[in-house]
Amino acid sequence: MSLRRVAALGAILLLMGCSQKIVVCPVPAVLADTASVTIFRAGTTPDLANELFTVSMTNAEADCVYNNKDAVVRSSMDLTFRAVRAPTSEEASYTVPYFVVVSENAKIFAKRAYNLRINFAAGAATALITQSPEVPSIHISNGKLPWNYQLLSGFQMNDAQIEYAKKKNRYLP
Repeated sequence: MSLRRVAALGAILLLMGCSQKIVVCPVPAVLADTASVTIFRAGTTPDLANELFTVSMTNAEADCVYNNKDAVVRSSMDLTFRAVRAPTSEEASYTVPYFVVVSENAKIFAKRAYNLRINFAAGAATALITQSPEVPSIHISNGKLPWNYQLLSGFQMNDAQIEYAKKKNRYLP
């Protein structure tokens, strides 16, 4: 085997050892208190009769690659949403803000805000959406493992939405 081939093979093996797909990634989760949000008709008070639609995060899944050399985890995340409204013959589109937080226990390392676009077809009372937000990379601290971290997601809610969620038993004290 020539010296060139040995060097090329060595470089390939070295690169393969730098990054690897791992089975146990940072744990994806939906925060229970912010898993559902109700949007009301403009100019109305938060009341059942004024609900425009309710959207819930129904699932969070993650996959990742760990770079041994830099101790960095790059995750990908898939979030599933279900939006429900009263039956109507009109189509409608809405945007709702949500977030993803990288945390370890009570310590937050990063928070990113995103917008969920909801499209109800004419006559449809439900809409199912899957979105893959860009998740910040995680620099693993000494002695930590990728699964010590969490990818927490939820809806960005205002005070009125939180109070309404509490009344509807969608908020955990």
